[in-house]
Amino acid sequence: MSLSRRDFLLSAAAGAFSGLSAYTWESAAAAQDQPVGFDDWAAVRAQFDLDPGYIHLAGLLLASHPRPVREAIEQYRQALNENPARYLSENNTNLENAVRRAAADYLGVQPEDIALTESTTMGIALVYNGVQVREDQELLTAEFDYYSTHESLKFKAERSGAVVRKVALYESIHSVSADEIVDRLIEAIDAKTRVLAATWVHSSTGLKLPLSRIAEALTDINAGRDEADRVLFCVDGVHGLGVEDATLDQLGCDFFMAGTHKWLFAPRGTGIIWGRPQSQHAVTPTIPTFSVTPGWGSWMTPGGFKAFEHRWVLTEAFEFHQQLGKARVAARIHALNRKLKEGLAELSHVTLYTPMDENLSAGITCFDIDGLTPSQVVRRLRQKNIIASDTPYDPSYARLTPTVFNTSEEIEQTLRAIRDLA
Repeated sequence: MSLSRRDFLLSAAAGAFSGLSAYTWESAAAAQDQPVGFDDWAAVRAQFDLDPGYIHLAGLLLASHPRPVREAIEQYRQALNENPARYLSENNTNLENAVRRAAADYLGVQPEDIALTESTTMGIALVYNGVQVREDQELLTAEFDYYSTHESLKFKAERSGAVVRKVALYESIHSVSADEIVDRLIEAIDAKTRVLAATWVHSSTGLKLPLSRIAEALTDINAGRDEADRVLFCVDGVHGLGVEDATLDQLGCDFFMAGTHKWLFAPRGTGIIWGRPQSQHAVTPTIPTFSVTPGWGSWMTPGGFKAFEHRWVLTEAFEFHQQLGKARVAARIHALNRKLKEGLAELSHVTLYTPMDENLSAGITCFDIDGLTPSQVVRRLRQKNIIASDTPYDPSYARLTPTVFNTSEEIEQTLRAIRDLA
């Protein structure tokens, strides 16, 4: 039985889950022939099983799955329960390759250059553990960067003898500019710098880095270096993936690591690594692979038995975003965050930390309320059925993250609630 996506949704709605073991990679591919249409954002919201009694503004932590992802998980799960060993042996390679093709199409790269992981943290650890660094070289990163980046670099330094150095990206978040970020990073690079570890969008402040400009400046620096001394530009991209309308070639990095269970709405325990073909030789695997497909991405994919039904439906998650349209998604998320930031900036008891400039921000908005700690802000908003989060950093801020399932009315209601917290 080969189901189109429309046929599957109809059968699922009717509760007809018989014969699900026939949902193989062939039927998954056939389901791409008739994409689901989303005429408006209400139709998009209807794809999620989010509790309608709440305003959900903490989706950057863990995604709710849209209907195509949920239902594909159930199909694969039942197929594995019915005949696990046979189903896995007959379908795993083709289904993993389908994931790589879907990811590559979304990111504008080649499937063989994509490795499949379980999270951003795993991807970061695999790249930094596997990167070739001498003891006379250094690993450069930002002071306010992701905990997993700092720790993975520290572990690599302890094993290799290399040095970790951190640089401040800006003097003040309230006056930060793309020029300042690029200048500070490039000025910090010296002859010993082997790795530049950066985060596309900082979860601590919502700051988005001008990656393409950094990459362009690195091209000039690397032009005069031997291959073993090139600066490798490695990017944690989790809070840009599923938000920004960009391909990896446009970003210009050498390695890109991201979990997919946040803005991309994929299942828990999924993620990717991409390596630029010219740079792949500089990073070797840490965990033996079980994949049999040729290419660096397969080689870098950690082996072991996974939550296969979660990994395989990465295809549906990437396709869901393709159906929405990358440019349309980016415009929607930026519009909602712009409305939120403009509203917060008008409140005298609120300090906004995320730049208003959309070239320096994406889907995360961070702020303080006078007289309240960030955790108190989160608790007060939850009492009003608004789900926020606070940043696990020092200093910590309250954080809201509007995405495609949110509405303009929800942003207005949230702003009224924050106004009442004065």
